[in-house]
Amino acid sequence: MKILSTLILGVFLLTSCNQSKQRKQLAVEQTQKSENKQPVVVQFIIDGLMKDAVETAIEAGAENLKYFAKNGVVVQDAYSNSPVGRVKLPDGSEPWGGASPPNIGMHTGTHVFETQDLDDIFLSARRKNIKSVYVGGHTLYDVFKTPDIYYAEIMPDQKAVDLGIKHIKEDGARLVRLHLQEIRSFWKGPQDKTNPDSEYINAILNADAELGKLVTFLKDEDLWETAYFIISADHGMGTLTKSNHLSEQLSSWQIYMNFYGPGVKKGVSIPYAESPDVALITNYFMGLPPLKGYTSKINGLKQTGTTGIFLENIFEGNSNDLKHPQWIKTYLNNNLGSPPNDYLHYREDMLNFINN
Repeated sequence: MKILSTLILGVFLLTSCNQSKQRKQLAVEQTQKSENKQPVVVQFIIDGLMKDAVETAIEAGAENLKYFAKNGVVVQDAYSNSPVGRVKLPDGSEPWGGASPPNIGMHTGTHVFETQDLDDIFLSARRKNIKSVYVGGHTLYDVFKTPDIYYAEIMPDQKAVDLGIKHIKEDGARLVRLHLQEIRSFWKGPQDKTNPDSEYINAILNADAELGKLVTFLKDEDLWETAYFIISADHGMGTLTKSNHLSEQLSSWQIYMNFYGPGVKKGVSIPYAESPDVALITNYFMGLPPLKGYTSKINGLKQTGTTGIFLENIFEGNSNDLKHPQWIKTYLNNNLGSPPNDYLHYREDMLNFINN
């Protein structure tokens, strides 16, 4: 009986040992699988979103924006490129159609936009066989044709996010740029940004719900743990009751910017960032070589590479301080926070900064 008990115990211990080894091996394999998995990188852009509006929305119940702010890095002082509606060059040409400068900056990492001969995050992804999808909630974005899959049409926020989810699931898209537009329909003036009962804040809450739907999808698909998010805006909003963003109004330049993902600091803020910095970070999140900037010779531009700054201060182990040239803030200060609503005026100063 004693021998039998010893044998049974031995078999039990051997079985337990083997199961333990199997569990450890599965854990190792899962870790390796996770490490080798191409992460999903999301630019979640809410048109005209500003920091004070986000803070109001969070107080009003925007749980997803709250989560990303508390578990990522928020920029205290974030600025867009010139918020004018179009890039108009000295010869009168408009190489980027109706696309505003900040949208181009967030894709290319550059401050001026002389031609379409620019490298961007989508071309960078394609070079490494990473599928991309761009969903623009307005026809103005039809110039962005470098993603593998692209949309530019007036659509509700729900459809924009659903299209992103569809192409992650069906096409394996891993670079996802969503530009939600519905919020602009509810703007009645800057007072709405700090009024939790305004229709404007309610529109942000609706966008927040769509953000939550995307997060739930990524969790269900086992893609969440390696996912990166940049939640931001293309420009700020002006000071009028009309839903516009004129350069003369400082608030038109001021945007919300929040970074989240593996290795990104949690619940901290950094002092400063600009729209072109977003492209560099997006590209880095994908694990890709640096963006190239212009791919052709540009008259009057000495540096044809990217001009955005790599925000190393968002990552764990690095100081929050970063020596940033702050070109956009310098431009605004030089013009008393109210430059002309003219891209050429902005362009002249940016070329001067870059060349010197």
